[in-house]
Amino acid sequence: MAGQGNKNLNRNAVRPAAPALLQTINVASNEDKGSTVSLLQGAVRVLYWESILADTVSASVIFTDSGNTMTRTKKGQGHGKRKKKVSAVEGLPITGGETVELKFTDNSDNTISFNNSSNNNLYINSIAPIPTDSQTTSKSYELILTSKEYIDNEKERVRYCAGGQISDQVKDILEKVLKSKKVKEEDIETTQVEYQYIGNNKKPFYVINHLSTKAVSAENQEIGVSAGYFFWETSEGYYFKSIDTLLSGEQKKSILYNETPDSAGMPKGYDIKALTLDVDNRVNVQQKLSQGAYSNRRIEINPFTTEYKVDLIDAYDIEEKVKLAGDKLHSQNPEFFKEGADADFSRTTFFFSTVGQLNMGEAEEQIEKSKDENLEKGKIVNQAIMRYNQLFASQITITIPGEFSLHAGDTVYMDIPQIGESENKSCADEVNKEDGGLYIIADLCHYITAKDTYTKLNLIRDSVGRTGSPTKGKTFN
Repeated sequence: MAGQGNKNLNRNAVRPAAPALLQTINVASNEDKGSTVSLLQGAVRVLYWESILADTVSASVIFTDSGNTMTRTKKGQGHGKRKKKVSAVEGLPITGGETVELKFTDNSDNTISFNNSSNNNLYINSIAPIPTDSQTTSKSYELILTSKEYIDNEKERVRYCAGGQISDQVKDILEKVLKSKKVKEEDIETTQVEYQYIGNNKKPFYVINHLSTKAVSAENQEIGVSAGYFFWETSEGYYFKSIDTLLSGEQKKSILYNETPDSAGMPKGYDIKALTLDVDNRVNVQQKLSQGAYSNRRIEINPFTTEYKVDLIDAYDIEEKVKLAGDKLHSQNPEFFKEGADADFSRTTFFFSTVGQLNMGEAEEQIEKSKDENLEKGKIVNQAIMRYNQLFASQITITIPGEFSLHAGDTVYMDIPQIGESENKSCADEVNKEDGGLYIIADLCHYITAKDTYTKLNLIRDSVGRTGSPTKGKTFN
């Protein structure tokens, strides 16, 4: 989530949000496959996370174990078998790796569910007691839950040589190496580049993320102009999508933050009123320069001929050719950013030519392809580096009432008030023309207790300027 931002915009305390409905928290025993215990009654808090920067979803469950959670049959001394009330941790016992069914629903009947029938169970990655000064016999624990693929990734390896479309390779790794049943054809965006690689006994997620930096969308991107993919998981499955596709995504919700009381209602066109707002206005020019967010120089060397070629990619030269969330990229001081023959570069990346490497097929096929480049690596990777770093140029963190229909990677519309006052309007009535507009949900966290439910969103985009509208045909200011 975004760190410290403009604290002047975070003046309201969080207003109560109606609690969601926790429906299922079932833990299955590793020792006895027929033994399952519900932690629902003892649940104190549930946190659930998704991120476009995370390979899997995760969750945290804090529960109180009274010692009377389940019945265990034991052999008595001279009296045969006897039954004893024990805690869930002792009785199952919970030792890690257990299967967990988790289900919760918000006040709009949007449900997030992990269960056997959907083949998307969660698993206990860790369990830890929570220190307490209480003298009661009950104990509290925190369970950290994760996907099956997270655990499988630690023990599986990509041990083969592969070639073809990168999107097909990603799908193969998920289905054949990780044995995932969460892959849908429409969620793996088709790429236009073929790439040959050797797995080198690397972990599956490492290979997939390596491939994502070399992928170019068959529909929405152009080699040398636009590149970059994200790979992530939500409660609905796995996604492999280009940056341009994310920025072109359907607007899921329109969100407004202002300081008017709830009784005043919400302007037409908006779906949700944010409870808190934190605008991250931090800018570090040196950091952006070192990351190559504005310009990159590529030097490609042919180790066989000792020849090399140099290319320069400038973000502002291709600004009109790529998909932006806002109106324009952040403006830069021309004193430090020159154009044309005197153009500057802040990051240099060296590549070895891949001509004649890793040819697949029979001997004749290999000879025929020996003069072909495996991948236009320089054009693609440099562009991907630039796009990744641009995407986090603007960040906003908000808290809203629990909204389980939203997922990491979704596009939302956000409006915030203009700081200060105009002649005829207060800042609550006039929206910010620079920071408002379309954003991508980079991270989200659902916070669920018996008393209230919140959703925290970290919103990102690559540009500034308010574009679009809350709802087509309905605008606020």
